[in-house]
Amino acid sequence: MTLRPHALEHAERTAHEWLATIGRHLGTQDLDFTFRVVRAWLHTVRDRLPVEGAAHLAAQLPEVLRGVFYDGWAPSRVPIRIAAGECTARFAQEARISTAEVPDVASTVSSGLGEMFSPGLLETAFAQMPDQLATLFRPAPGVRPARGGEASAAGDETGSEHVRTAGQTDDRQDGLERLERLERDVRALTDAVSALASGLEHVPPPEPPGESAAKAARRAHQLLPSARTPE
Repeated sequence: MTLRPHALEHAERTAHEWLATIGRHLGTQDLDFTFRVVRAWLHTVRDRLPVEGAAHLAAQLPEVLRGVFYDGWAPSRVPIRIAAGECTARFAQEARISTAEVPDVASTVSSGLGEMFSPGLLETAFAQMPDQLATLFRPAPGVRPARGGEASAAGDETGSEHVRTAGQTDDRQDGLERLERLERDVRALTDAVSALASGLEHVPPPEPPGESAAKAARRAHQLLPSARTPE
């Protein structure tokens, strides 16, 4: 039997599209890295699901990734009971990342897969897992780890480093800095108005030149009750 080349090309192209989508969520164009973490995700989740749940999840995977999903699967042994710490260690080993990176990477892969699967499929799978493991894999909106450069033989034994996307980190930092500046400005304004009110509110009312200033000062004091000193 001869396989038509275009059939294989279609399967490969579909898998490539899925990996590219997940890679965008991860913030990387490194398909080798993306494939490793997706494989780790598929195997880890698969082994925590009953046979029916695993088959239901695999049914929506493209052919190539479905083959990855079933590679090494032992249906007579699932679901495998495994603690969250051991689950994290296994994921890290297969994906070749550090255990500290696993929560962000696993949840981000879920975000990418959720874009490709039918609505509710992932949540149905996670509902069949222990709560602690389901929490590890559930998508976390706003958290997008990114590929942090090429492998460094001296600095990173895993050969990869994951950080939040630069744009996201910069925007968050800028927001915090603006908030801090605003708080400083408000405190300075409060102190200034409080001092003005303190210096002017005792001006004798009968003196016409100071009457408007005293009224303004008292009004400022009323507008800034938090600046008053308790008697």
